[in-house]
Amino acid sequence: MLGCQTLPYRAYPLERALEGIQKAGYRYVMINGDHQNKPAFTPALSVSQRSELRRRLKDMGLTPFMSFFGLGKELSDPEGLKHAFAELDLCAEFGVSTVVGMGPWYWKKWPNLPYRASEWEQMCNVFYSALEKAVNYAQQVGVVITLKPHTGITATAKACMQVLKRLPSPNLKICWDAGNVSFYEGIYPDPDLPDLAPDVKAVCVKDHLGGRAVPNFPVPGSGQIDHDLMFRILFGAGFNGPIAVERVDGTDDTAKMLPEIIDERIAAARRYLVPILEKYA
Repeated sequence: MLGCQTLPYRAYPLERALEGIQKAGYRYVMINGDHQNKPAFTPALSVSQRSELRRRLKDMGLTPFMSFFGLGKELSDPEGLKHAFAELDLCAEFGVSTVVGMGPWYWKKWPNLPYRASEWEQMCNVFYSALEKAVNYAQQVGVVITLKPHTGITATAKACMQVLKRLPSPNLKICWDAGNVSFYEGIYPDPDLPDLAPDVKAVCVKDHLGGRAVPNFPVPGSGQIDHDLMFRILFGAGFNGPIAVERVDGTDDTAKMLPEIIDERIAAARRYLVPILEKYA
C-alpha cells in the first residue's frame, strides 16, 4: 500500500492536499493532524466534521491508512496519554490500523549536546511506563503503534530492536525511516536493518542528501538512500504494511512551497517508487 502524507501541504487546506495526492495517482493517504493551524485529523474533530471528512475521502477515492500518534503532547504526561488514547480511538473509527509515533530524544541541544546519562535513563523509564499503557489500549481498539527512527530511543535499527525487546507486544512495532537515520545519525544504509526487518510494519519514505544534520530532503530517488536495497530487505522479511511518502522539500521552506510544486514532486516520488515496489511486493 503506497500512499502519501498530507504533511508536505501542511501550509494549505486539507482539501488542497487531498486534491494533489489524488491527482498524483495515490489511493492511500496519511492525514496530518493539522493544516493551516486548524485540526485536520485529531480527536478535536466534531461528529459532523468526521462525517464530512469520511464523505470527502470516499468521493475522492482515498483511503486513510496511517496516522501520526502522540506528537505535540508528552505521552508521559497524564493529559498527553489521555489525548493519545483519543487519537487511537479516532484511528480505529476511521479504520486506520497503524499509527506512527516517536520516542524521547537524547539530545539536550541538537545536534551535539546529549543529556547526562542519569537524566536520559529517567526519561526513558518514564516514557516506557506511558508507552506500555498506550500499547495495551491500542491492543483493545485493534491498532498497532509503530515507532520510527527520529534519533533518541529509536535512532537506529539496533536501537529499535532494544525497544521491542524491552516492551514486547504484537501491538508495538517499527515504522522504518531511512532518511531520518541518515539525517540524524549519518548512517546509510543501516547495517542492522535485516535483523530488524521482521518487526517493521510500516515505512515513512524520505530521501536525504548530505552529512549528518544537513537538512536536505529531496524527492525520493534524488538523494543517497538506496530504496531498492531497503525494500528488498523489508519484503524479503515478509513486509506487507503501509508505505507513506513524507517529505519532498529538499532545501526549500515547506511553508513557502507552492502547492503545484508539491504536486509535481509527490508525483515524481510515486513514479520512482512504484517500479521498485512492483519488483518486491
